[in-house]
Amino acid sequence: MDRKVTTSTEKGAAVPRRESPLDQGDGPLLRFAGDLRALRERAGTPPYRQLALRAHCSAASLSVAAGGRRLPSLAVTLAYVQACGGDVREWQHRWQLLAAELAADTAARRRAQDAGCAPYPGAAAYEAADAERFYGREAVLDRLVGLLGERSLVMVTGPSGVGKSSLVRAGLLARMGGLGGSGGPGGAGPNAGAGPRSGAGARTGAGPRGARDPRRGAGAARPGARAVPVALLTPGERPMEAYALALARLGQRAGETRGVRAGLQAAGCERARAADPVLVVDQGEELRTRCRDARERARFLDALVAAAEGTGRKAGGAGGADGLRCRVVLVVRSDQGDALRAEHPALAEACRGAVLTVGAPAPDELRRAITEPALRAGCTVEGALLAVLISAVAQQPGALPLLSAALLETWRRRSGNALTLAGFQATGGFEGALARTAEALFDGLGAADRERARAVFVRLGGEPAPGAGGDSVRKPVRRGEFDDPGVPALLERLVRARLVVLDRDTVELSHHALPQAWPRLRDWLAEGREALGEQRRLTAAARSWAAADKDPELLYRGARLDHVRRRVAAGELASGGVERAFLSAAVRAAADDRRRVRRQSLALAGLAAAGGALLTLAGGHRIRRGWRD
Repeated sequence: MDRKVTTSTEKGAAVPRRESPLDQGDGPLLRFAGDLRALRERAGTPPYRQLALRAHCSAASLSVAAGGRRLPSLAVTLAYVQACGGDVREWQHRWQLLAAELAADTAARRRAQDAGCAPYPGAAAYEAADAERFYGREAVLDRLVGLLGERSLVMVTGPSGVGKSSLVRAGLLARMGGLGGSGGPGGAGPNAGAGPRSGAGARTGAGPRGARDPRRGAGAARPGARAVPVALLTPGERPMEAYALALARLGQRAGETRGVRAGLQAAGCERARAADPVLVVDQGEELRTRCRDARERARFLDALVAAAEGTGRKAGGAGGADGLRCRVVLVVRSDQGDALRAEHPALAEACRGAVLTVGAPAPDELRRAITEPALRAGCTVEGALLAVLISAVAQQPGALPLLSAALLETWRRRSGNALTLAGFQATGGFEGALARTAEALFDGLGAADRERARAVFVRLGGEPAPGAGGDSVRKPVRRGEFDDPGVPALLERLVRARLVVLDRDTVELSHHALPQAWPRLRDWLAEGREALGEQRRLTAAARSWAAADKDPELLYRGARLDHVRRRVAAGELASGGVERAFLSAAVRAAADDRRRVRRQSLALAGLAAAGGALLTLAGGHRIRRGWRD
C-alpha cells in the first residue's frame, strides 16, 4: 500500500518513511495522485497522521488517496486538499472530471453486456417501444388522450427539455399503438424528449378506449381497443416531403380506416372520431427554425388543418386524400407555438381550446420516473440518491434529459442491484456531464460562433440575484437582448445539447450548476466579474427606462454615458436590443441637451450684445447732450 510508514528511532521520535513510488504510466488516475502528492510536498510534507488530525479523516484513507490505484471518494479528496491548504473548489472540479472520465471508460466496457437490459435510455430519445420503462406522466397523458378524443387538432406545447416528445412517443403512440407490452406505462420518464428524432413513421395502433390498469401504466394498450393507424413525422427543412411520406405510410390514400369509421357511424357511435388515424408532428418548432420557405410552411399548416377537418385534397396538393380526415397532434416548443398561431389564423382557430401545456414534472412524478424502471429491471434506488436527484432536478428548467443520462451511468456503476449515491458521484454527477457536453459543443464551433457563445453564456451565467426565501436564482434573459443575427441558430444548437432552455421569449441555463461545473465559463465569469456588474446595471437601467414608457429622465447622461459608450465600443459590455435603444436614446438626448445649451448660450450672448449696444447708445447720447450744453 502506498503509505508513509513511521518507525521509532532510539530516541523515540517518529521518522516518516518515503511513500512508495507511483506505478509506471501516464493515466489520468496516476496524474491525479501525483498532483495530490505534489500538493502535500508544497505544504511541507506533513506526516499522514498530522494530516489526519487536520482533515478529521483516517491516515490510511489519506494515504490511499494519493496511491494512484483507485479513485478516492470526493469527501476524502477534499479533506486531503484542505489539510494541505489547496484550492478545494478547483480540486472538487478536477475530481468530478476524473470521475466522469473513469466512469466513461467503465461504461464503455459494460455497454456490450448491458445492451437491451438497461432501465434508462440515457441520452437517446424515448420511443413507443420504450413504454415499458416510461413512467410518471400518466395524468398528463390521460388529459392528452381525452383532449384528442374530443378535438381533431391538438397542440402540445411547453419549454424545451420538459418532456413533450417523450409524452407523445412513449406515451401517446405506445398507448394508441398497443406497444405498451405487458407493463409499459406511458409516463414522463427522465429523458424528456432528448436526443435525435426519427423522420416520418407509422404504426397500427389502438384507440383510447377502456379503463387503464394502474399496474400496467398509462402507455399500455387498453383491453378491447380498436386499431387505428398512427404516423409520426418531424418537419425538417422540407416539411411537405415529410408530410407526404407520413401519409403514404399511414395508408390514407388506400382508405384503410374508412370501413372502421363507417361502421362506428352506422352504429350511431358518438365517438366515431376514435377510429380516425392519428398524425403526430413532433418538433414543430422546426417549421420556423429549419424551414426557410414561408410558403412551404404555410402549405404544411394548411394541410394539417385540412386533414383535421376532413377537407384535404389529394396528397400531391396541400392536404391528404379526398375527404379523409385524421386527428393531428402538433408538438411545438412554447417559444415558437405562439408565433405559428399568430402567422396562421386557421391553425389558431383549429386549436383554440385544444392547447395542452406540459410543465415540469412534480416530485412524485420524478420519483416514479426514477424508481419504477429500476424496479422493473430488478434493481433498487438508494434513498439518499433518490433525494439528491429529485432535489437537483425539481427546480431546474430543462434537467430531465440530463437526469436520464446520469441514471444510465449510475446504473452501469451499480452496487449489486442497487443504484447508489456513491455510484452517481463516481460518474461525475450532473456537473461532470454538463462540463463534458458544454466543452464538446464549444470545441465544435467556428470562431464567430465561439465569440457569440461566450457572450450568450456570460449573460446567462452572471451572478445570481436574491430570490424568494433567500435562495439565489438566475433570472431568465429575454431573447430580444440577443440581437446578433447569428445568435438564433446558435441557441438552437445549445437547446439540442440541452445546455439552455427556451420558453416563449426567454432563455435560461438548463441547470444552475453549469457556471461552476464548466471551467471555461467559470474563467469567463471570473475575468469579467467587474464588467458583469456594469452589464447588469446597464441592462437594469435600460429595462426600467423601457418599462417607464421611455422616460427621458431615466437616461444616462454626462460622464456616465461617455464611460458606458467607451466600454461598449471596446467590446467590454454587450448592447442587445433594449440596451442599444437605451444608449441611442441617451446619445440623442445628450445631443439635444448640447443644442439646447448652445441655443441658450447664443441667446444670452445676443442679449448681452444688445445690452452693451444700448448702453453705448445711451452713453453717446449723454455725451452729445453735454456738448450741446
